Amino acid sequence: MVLEDSPLTNAGYGSNLTWNGAVECDASIIDGSNMHYGGVGAVSGIKNPISLAKLICENQNLKMSFGRIPPCLLVGHGAHEYAIANNIVTVDPSNLISEKSKKDFVHNKYKVINQKYSNCQTGNSRLDTVGCVGMDKFGNVAASSSSGGILLKQNGRVGQSALLGSGCWAQMSDDIAIAVTTSGCGEHLIKTNLAKEMSRHLFNSPCPTMAITKCFNEDFLYSPLLRNYNEKLAGALVLFKNRDCCEILSAHTTKSMCIAYATENNKNSYVSRLMTNTLPGTSVMVQGYPL
Repeated sequence: MVLEDSPLTNAGYGSNLTWNGAVECDASIIDGSNMHYGGVGAVSGIKNPISLAKLICENQNLKMSFGRIPPCLLVGHGAHEYAIANNIVTVDPSNLISEKSKKDFVHNKYKVINQKYSNCQTGNSRLDTVGCVGMDKFGNVAASSSSGGILLKQNGRVGQSALLGSGCWAQMSDDIAIAVTTSGCGEHLIKTNLAKEMSRHLFNSPCPTMAITKCFNEDFLYSPLLRNYNEKLAGALVLFKNRDCCEILSAHTTKSMCIAYATENNKNSYVSRLMTNTLPGTSVMVQGYPL
Protein backbone atom coordinates (compact mmCIF):
# COMPACT_ATOMS: atom_id res chain seq x y z
CA MET A 1 0.00 0.00 0.00
CA VAL A 2 2.93 2.34 0.67
CA LEU A 3 4.21 1.72 -2.86
CA GLU A 4 0.75 2.24 -4.35
CA ASP A 5 0.36 5.57 -2.52
CA SER A 6 3.65 6.92 -3.89
CA PRO A 7 3.45 9.03 -7.08
CA LEU A 8 6.90 7.68 -8.03
CA THR A 9 5.60 4.20 -8.82
CA ASN A 10 3.32 2.87 -11.54
CA ALA A 11 0.73 1.46 -9.14
CA GLY A 12 -2.31 3.01 -7.46
CA TYR A 13 -1.91 6.81 -7.33
CA GLY A 14 0.25 8.04 -10.22
CA SER A 15 -0.33 5.00 -12.42
CA ASN A 16 0.11 5.18 -16.19
CA LEU A 17 -3.08 6.23 -17.96
CA THR A 18 -5.03 4.19 -20.48
CA TRP A 19 -5.70 5.32 -24.05
CA ASN A 20 -8.84 7.08 -22.79
CA GLY A 21 -6.98 8.80 -19.94
CA ALA A 22 -8.11 6.63 -17.02
CA VAL A 23 -6.32 4.80 -14.21
CA GLU A 24 -7.04 1.06 -14.38
CA CYS A 25 -5.07 -1.06 -11.92
CA ASP A 26 -4.18 -4.73 -11.55
CA ALA A 27 -3.04 -6.45 -8.35
CA SER A 28 -2.74 -9.91 -6.84
CA ILE A 29 -1.48 -11.72 -3.76
CA ILE A 30 -0.86 -15.37 -2.88
CA ASP A 31 -0.43 -16.96 0.54
CA GLY A 32 2.18 -19.72 0.26
CA SER A 33 0.98 -21.50 3.41
CA ASN A 34 -2.35 -22.51 1.85
CA MET A 35 -1.93 -21.45 -1.82
CA HIS A 36 -4.93 -19.13 -1.59
CA TYR A 37 -4.86 -16.32 -4.17
CA GLY A 38 -6.77 -13.11 -4.79
CA GLY A 39 -6.54 -10.88 -7.84
CA VAL A 40 -8.17 -7.77 -9.33
CA GLY A 41 -7.93 -6.49 -12.89
CA ALA A 42 -8.70 -3.19 -14.66
CA VAL A 43 -10.15 -1.60 -11.52
CA SER A 44 -10.76 2.15 -11.25
CA GLY A 45 -11.40 4.20 -8.14
CA ILE A 46 -9.81 1.76 -5.67
CA LYS A 47 -7.27 3.63 -3.53
CA ASN A 48 -5.20 0.50 -2.83
CA PRO A 49 -5.90 -2.35 -5.28
CA ILE A 50 -3.68 -4.72 -3.27
CA SER A 51 -5.99 -4.36 -0.26
CA LEU A 52 -8.90 -5.60 -2.38
CA ALA A 53 -6.79 -8.48 -3.72
CA LYS A 54 -5.84 -9.41 -0.14
CA LEU A 55 -9.51 -9.43 0.93
CA ILE A 56 -10.42 -11.69 -1.99
CA CYS A 57 -7.54 -14.00 -1.01
CA GLU A 58 -8.66 -14.16 2.64
CA ASN A 59 -12.27 -14.79 1.60
CA GLN A 60 -11.31 -18.04 -0.12
CA ASN A 61 -12.23 -19.71 3.18
CA LEU A 62 -15.80 -18.38 3.13
CA LYS A 63 -18.65 -20.88 3.02
CA MET A 64 -21.32 -19.73 0.59
CA SER A 65 -24.89 -20.95 0.24
CA PHE A 66 -26.12 -23.25 -2.53
CA GLY A 67 -22.60 -24.52 -3.23
CA ARG A 68 -21.36 -21.21 -4.62
CA ILE A 69 -17.60 -20.67 -4.82
CA PRO A 70 -15.93 -17.46 -3.58
CA PRO A 71 -14.24 -15.58 -6.45
CA CYS A 72 -10.45 -15.49 -6.68
CA LEU A 73 -10.26 -12.91 -9.51
CA LEU A 74 -12.53 -9.90 -10.03
CA VAL A 75 -12.30 -7.24 -12.73
CA GLY A 76 -13.75 -3.87 -13.65
CA HIS A 77 -17.09 -2.71 -12.29
CA GLY A 78 -17.78 -5.98 -10.49
CA ALA A 79 -14.53 -5.64 -8.53
CA HIS A 80 -15.48 -2.07 -7.62
CA GLU A 81 -18.89 -3.19 -6.32
CA TYR A 82 -17.23 -5.96 -4.29
CA ALA A 83 -14.86 -3.38 -2.75
CA ILE A 84 -17.73 -1.10 -1.69
CA ALA A 85 -19.68 -4.01 -0.21
CA ASN A 86 -16.64 -4.98 1.87
CA ASN A 87 -15.61 -1.50 3.04
CA ILE A 88 -12.48 -1.22 0.91
CA VAL A 89 -11.54 2.46 0.47
CA THR A 90 -12.76 3.87 -2.85
CA VAL A 91 -12.07 7.31 -4.31
CA ASP A 92 -13.06 9.39 -7.31
CA PRO A 93 -11.02 7.83 -10.16
CA SER A 94 -9.61 11.25 -11.06
CA ASN A 95 -7.97 11.43 -7.62
CA LEU A 96 -5.57 8.67 -8.67
CA ILE A 97 -4.18 10.74 -11.57
CA SER A 98 -0.93 12.55 -10.76
CA GLU A 99 0.39 15.59 -12.62
CA LYS A 100 3.32 13.53 -13.91
CA SER A 101 1.10 10.76 -15.31
CA LYS A 102 -1.17 13.36 -16.93
CA LYS A 103 1.78 15.07 -18.64
CA ASP A 104 3.17 11.73 -19.85
CA PHE A 105 -0.26 10.80 -21.21
CA VAL A 106 -0.75 14.04 -23.17
CA HIS A 107 2.80 14.07 -24.54
CA ASN A 108 2.87 10.44 -25.68
CA LYS A 109 -0.67 10.24 -27.01
CA TYR A 110 0.07 13.30 -29.15
CA LYS A 111 3.13 11.52 -30.56
CA VAL A 112 1.17 8.37 -31.38
CA ILE A 113 -1.75 10.18 -32.98
CA ASN A 114 0.53 12.31 -35.12
CA GLN A 115 2.90 9.41 -35.85
CA LYS A 116 5.96 11.59 -35.44
CA TYR A 117 8.09 8.53 -34.84
CA SER A 118 8.14 5.58 -37.20
CA ASN A 119 7.54 2.97 -34.48
CA CYS A 120 5.35 5.23 -32.30
CA GLN A 121 7.34 4.29 -29.22
CA THR A 122 6.36 6.11 -26.05
CA GLY A 123 9.21 7.58 -24.04
CA ASN A 124 10.00 8.24 -20.39
CA SER A 125 7.00 6.30 -19.08
CA ARG A 126 7.15 4.27 -15.93
CA LEU A 127 7.05 0.61 -16.86
CA ASP A 128 7.67 -0.75 -13.38
CA THR A 129 5.19 -2.99 -11.68
CA VAL A 130 5.74 -2.99 -7.92
CA GLY A 131 5.88 -6.24 -6.00
CA CYS A 132 6.62 -7.56 -2.53
CA VAL A 133 7.68 -10.92 -1.14
CA GLY A 134 7.70 -11.64 2.57
CA MET A 135 8.09 -14.21 5.32
CA ASP A 136 6.59 -14.15 8.82
CA LYS A 137 8.19 -15.42 12.04
CA PHE A 138 6.69 -18.88 11.47
CA GLY A 139 8.36 -19.24 8.07
CA ASN A 140 5.18 -18.72 6.02
CA VAL A 141 5.75 -16.86 2.75
CA ALA A 142 3.60 -14.65 0.53
CA ALA A 143 4.03 -12.75 -2.73
CA SER A 144 2.14 -9.81 -4.22
CA SER A 145 2.12 -7.57 -7.26
CA SER A 146 0.46 -4.26 -8.21
CA SER A 147 0.55 -2.22 -11.41
CA GLY A 148 -1.10 0.53 -13.38
CA GLY A 149 -0.09 -1.21 -16.60
CA ILE A 150 1.59 0.05 -19.74
CA LEU A 151 1.11 3.70 -20.73
CA LEU A 152 -1.67 4.16 -23.32
CA LYS A 153 -2.86 0.58 -22.85
CA GLN A 154 -6.23 -0.47 -24.23
CA ASN A 155 -9.02 0.22 -21.72
CA GLY A 156 -9.95 -3.05 -20.05
CA ARG A 157 -6.52 -4.59 -20.59
CA VAL A 158 -5.44 -6.89 -17.74
CA GLY A 159 -1.74 -7.45 -17.17
CA GLN A 160 0.28 -10.08 -15.37
CA SER A 161 -0.02 -8.30 -12.02
CA ALA A 162 -3.58 -9.59 -11.65
CA LEU A 163 -2.80 -13.19 -12.56
CA LEU A 164 -1.59 -16.14 -10.54
CA GLY A 165 1.54 -17.76 -11.97
CA SER A 166 2.61 -14.85 -14.12
CA GLY A 167 2.48 -11.96 -11.65
CA CYS A 168 3.16 -13.77 -8.39
CA TRP A 169 3.64 -17.22 -6.92
CA ALA A 170 4.37 -18.60 -3.43
CA GLN A 171 4.74 -22.22 -2.42
CA MET A 172 6.04 -24.22 0.55
CA SER A 173 7.11 -27.75 1.38
CA ASP A 174 8.61 -29.27 4.52
CA ASP A 175 12.10 -28.16 3.43
CA ILE A 176 11.66 -25.21 1.06
CA ALA A 177 9.69 -21.95 0.95
CA ILE A 178 9.61 -19.80 -2.19
CA ALA A 179 7.89 -16.50 -3.02
CA VAL A 180 8.18 -14.81 -6.44
CA THR A 181 6.87 -11.54 -7.86
CA THR A 182 7.49 -10.29 -11.40
CA SER A 183 7.65 -7.05 -13.37
CA GLY A 184 8.04 -6.17 -17.03
CA CYS A 185 5.95 -6.57 -20.16
CA GLY A 186 2.71 -8.15 -18.96
CA GLU A 187 1.94 -9.92 -22.22
CA HIS A 188 5.36 -11.63 -22.19
CA LEU A 189 4.97 -12.68 -18.56
CA ILE A 190 1.44 -14.00 -19.07
CA LYS A 191 2.50 -16.11 -22.04
CA THR A 192 5.44 -17.66 -20.19
CA ASN A 193 3.84 -17.95 -16.72
CA LEU A 194 7.22 -16.84 -15.43
CA ALA A 195 6.60 -16.66 -11.66
CA LYS A 196 5.32 -20.24 -11.47
CA GLU A 197 8.01 -21.58 -13.80
CA MET A 198 10.68 -19.91 -11.66
CA SER A 199 9.32 -21.61 -8.55
CA ARG A 200 9.41 -24.96 -10.34
CA HIS A 201 13.08 -24.49 -11.23
CA LEU A 202 13.93 -23.42 -7.67
CA PHE A 203 12.30 -26.51 -6.18
CA ASN A 204 14.38 -28.74 -8.45
CA SER A 205 17.82 -27.15 -8.10
CA PRO A 206 20.37 -27.03 -5.25
CA CYS A 207 21.48 -23.51 -6.29
CA PRO A 208 18.83 -20.74 -6.50
CA THR A 209 21.01 -18.42 -8.60
CA MET A 210 21.57 -21.11 -11.21
CA ALA A 211 17.87 -22.06 -11.15
CA ILE A 212 16.75 -18.49 -11.81
CA THR A 213 19.30 -18.02 -14.59
CA LYS A 214 18.20 -21.26 -16.24
CA CYS A 215 14.53 -20.32 -15.96
CA PHE A 216 15.04 -16.89 -17.53
CA ASN A 217 16.99 -18.37 -20.42
CA GLU A 218 14.87 -21.46 -21.11
CA ASP A 219 11.40 -20.18 -20.24
CA PHE A 220 11.66 -16.51 -21.14
CA LEU A 221 14.49 -15.26 -23.36
CA TYR A 222 14.51 -18.37 -25.55
CA SER A 223 10.92 -19.47 -25.04
CA PRO A 224 9.18 -20.48 -28.29
CA LEU A 225 6.19 -18.47 -27.03
CA LEU A 226 8.21 -15.27 -27.46
CA ARG A 227 10.17 -16.10 -30.60
CA ASN A 228 8.53 -13.26 -32.54
CA TYR A 229 9.75 -10.61 -30.10
CA ASN A 230 13.22 -9.08 -30.30
CA GLU A 231 13.19 -7.34 -26.92
CA LYS A 232 11.94 -9.42 -23.97
CA LEU A 233 11.59 -7.38 -20.78
CA ALA A 234 11.05 -8.86 -17.33
CA GLY A 235 12.21 -8.66 -13.75
CA ALA A 236 11.70 -10.92 -10.76
CA LEU A 237 12.13 -10.64 -7.00
CA VAL A 238 12.51 -13.94 -5.15
CA LEU A 239 12.54 -14.99 -1.51
CA PHE A 240 14.10 -18.45 -1.13
CA LYS A 241 14.50 -20.46 2.08
CA ASN A 242 15.63 -24.01 2.69
CA ARG A 243 17.12 -25.80 5.71
CA ASP A 244 20.54 -24.25 5.11
CA CYS A 245 19.93 -20.64 4.07
CA CYS A 246 17.53 -17.80 3.39
CA GLU A 247 18.17 -15.47 0.43
CA ILE A 248 16.62 -12.56 -1.40
CA LEU A 249 17.34 -12.75 -5.14
CA SER A 250 16.68 -10.42 -8.05
CA ALA A 251 16.79 -11.01 -11.79
CA HIS A 252 16.01 -8.77 -14.73
CA THR A 253 16.43 -8.32 -18.47
CA THR A 254 15.49 -4.64 -18.22
CA LYS A 255 18.19 -1.96 -18.08
CA SER A 256 17.78 -1.66 -14.31
CA MET A 257 15.70 -2.84 -11.38
CA CYS A 258 15.23 -1.28 -7.93
CA ILE A 259 15.25 -3.62 -4.92
CA ALA A 260 14.85 -3.07 -1.17
CA TYR A 261 14.69 -5.57 1.68
CA ALA A 262 14.51 -5.61 5.46
CA THR A 263 14.92 -8.12 8.27
CA GLU A 264 14.75 -7.72 12.05
CA ASN A 265 18.41 -6.73 12.11
CA ASN A 266 19.19 -5.36 8.67
CA LYS A 267 17.79 -3.33 5.79
CA ASN A 268 19.21 -2.40 2.42
CA SER A 269 18.26 -1.03 -0.99
CA TYR A 270 20.08 -1.01 -4.30
CA VAL A 271 19.68 -0.60 -8.05
CA SER A 272 20.70 -3.61 -10.10
CA ARG A 273 21.89 -2.84 -13.64
CA LEU A 274 22.70 -4.92 -16.69
CA MET A 275 26.37 -5.36 -17.49
CA THR A 276 28.01 -2.66 -19.64
CA ASN A 277 27.45 -3.08 -23.40
CA THR A 278 24.54 -5.47 -22.79
CA LEU A 279 21.29 -4.72 -24.58
CA PRO A 280 18.05 -4.79 -22.54
CA GLY A 281 15.80 -7.70 -23.35
CA THR A 282 18.60 -9.97 -24.57
CA SER A 283 20.34 -11.20 -21.40
CA VAL A 284 19.62 -11.56 -17.69
CA MET A 285 21.33 -10.17 -14.57
CA VAL A 286 20.90 -12.31 -11.44
CA GLN A 287 22.01 -11.36 -7.93
CA GLY A 288 21.50 -12.92 -4.51
CA TYR A 289 21.89 -11.71 -0.95
CA PRO A 290 21.82 -13.90 2.18
CA LEU A 291 19.43 -12.76 4.93
